[in-house]
Amino acid sequence: MPYRFCRWALAMLVSVVLPGVVPGHAANRQGVKPVRIANLDRGRIVQYPNGTLVAFSVAGAGGRQWVSARLSSSNGASWDEPARTLELPVEAGTWGGLESLVDREGEVHLFLLNDAHTGVFGRGEGQRPKVGTMAEQRLDIWHAKSTGGRNSWTQPKRIWQGYTGALNSVIQLQTGRMLLPFSYLTTRKWSDRGEGLDAFTFMGQYNSTLVFSDDAGKSWQVAPAHLKIPVPDIVSAYGAVEPVILELKDGRVWMLIRAQTGRFYESFSADGLSWSKPRPSQIVSSDSPAGLARLKDGRILLLWNQCLRHPYAYGGRQVLHGAISEDEGRSWRGYREVARDPLRNQPPPPRGDHGTAYPFPTATADGKAMYTTGQGEGRVQIMWLDPDWLYETFQRDDFSEGLEEWSTFGTKGVELQPRASGPGQLMAIRKTDAEWPAAAVWNFPLGKAGRLRLKISVRSGFQGALIGITDHFSTPFEEEDRFYNLFNFEIGPDGRLPQGAKLDSNRWHDLQFAWDMAKRECRVFQGNRQIASLPLQRSSEGPCYLRLRSVAKEVDPAGFLIDSVEVDVSPP
Repeated sequence: MPYRFCRWALAMLVSVVLPGVVPGHAANRQGVKPVRIANLDRGRIVQYPNGTLVAFSVAGAGGRQWVSARLSSSNGASWDEPARTLELPVEAGTWGGLESLVDREGEVHLFLLNDAHTGVFGRGEGQRPKVGTMAEQRLDIWHAKSTGGRNSWTQPKRIWQGYTGALNSVIQLQTGRMLLPFSYLTTRKWSDRGEGLDAFTFMGQYNSTLVFSDDAGKSWQVAPAHLKIPVPDIVSAYGAVEPVILELKDGRVWMLIRAQTGRFYESFSADGLSWSKPRPSQIVSSDSPAGLARLKDGRILLLWNQCLRHPYAYGGRQVLHGAISEDEGRSWRGYREVARDPLRNQPPPPRGDHGTAYPFPTATADGKAMYTTGQGEGRVQIMWLDPDWLYETFQRDDFSEGLEEWSTFGTKGVELQPRASGPGQLMAIRKTDAEWPAAAVWNFPLGKAGRLRLKISVRSGFQGALIGITDHFSTPFEEEDRFYNLFNFEIGPDGRLPQGAKLDSNRWHDLQFAWDMAKRECRVFQGNRQIASLPLQRSSEGPCYLRLRSVAKEVDPAGFLIDSVEVDVSPP
């Protein structure tokens, strides 16, 4: 059955404008929220020259494995049944992991991983191997190509031997050269770190490199690139892993490398073979790979986990973010949650991967994008994205759709309750258990300047709250957030505010936060009266998250209520 896409009705912009705060933007595009395609298993999605989408995946039964393919001629709205496409030789070992490319001639190239009977599949982030424990294991890269207009296939052929991880990207340059980036296990360990500057730090277990072909995939060679980055852990940090690449309009190739330092590292190449030394990028990220795609109109789509300070994957993978660039990655718009872990309200499983990560975006013929993401049973999602949604500069929530837009997992005391008069719901945040945080986190479009309006009521006996405005996701239950937020505003017990102001109990109050990154400040208004000027705690591209948290030291049965929240930002 075709999946119907639903339009999102945007809330109307409030007309009151504070001094120095950006008004609503007439040119604000109205897009469609990302939606999940419910009838497709995970696969690598590519597009044929005629616009048909195909999802490739590795399947198996009865001791045999093969590549299956599902076709869609409706931009992903409906899909054919899977077809058995390419048999995989069982004598080579176990197959798993796949990347795919449609070349200029319309032929398909498949890149597969094979364990050479060393049994490495099934290990997740929770079972990171210690440095030096995988020397005898293999995860080789194999290649197969369609021929005759995709009517037949060459036999799979090993093109690299060693141990790699996931394959996350493959492109064909304007010159015709094909590039497959990947990371490989080294023999590096803390007791043998290397020479020069490497001896003063640790570069982890892996380097990044590429294989390339200049003859349409007939032969493959390893590029002379051995890219490495420092890591924060001498026991199990990977280093430079799971790189993704994209050709820029000036002919350079851009690489984003997964790192464990809280942001991507990046490198550039003029030919795909020689690469600059990896440097930290401006893009904050957990220890997870990016997804890059060139849209039909030339814009670049970036998907990644902008999550920090969680023990899983050095930051977490509870939400996936999306941004779009019109200037070849120099600036970005959006920074919005484009997928959430469907099981995020449950504790993570004791073994295996979890969360929403490993995004694989594909540009579609209608100018939109599809992407697969997610790890673990019940968490894999196939999503459809309207890029215009990433341009929206206004967002509002009055809880008419519940708490779906909020992250509250790992907390107690956050709930919906009916309004005292009239229809609708309120969000209540009360510290009902001294051992559990009470907090909620909300994502909005990033802006270098903007206004956030919060309609709030503190109840009699209220013990205090922290309002944080920041530029990344961290778990709602994190209690170190105040040290990493861009701006902090604390409401004291009984509603006490700075400069002698006060929120009277059991009444609704309009708090407004007007930030300007160029001025490094956020002005706070109660009604039309300024009551505080909050200093910027650190440099950033701009905020895109609101954090609300009770700061009561013990139980606070009173807490506070939120009627609605809205944000209006200027374009980056």
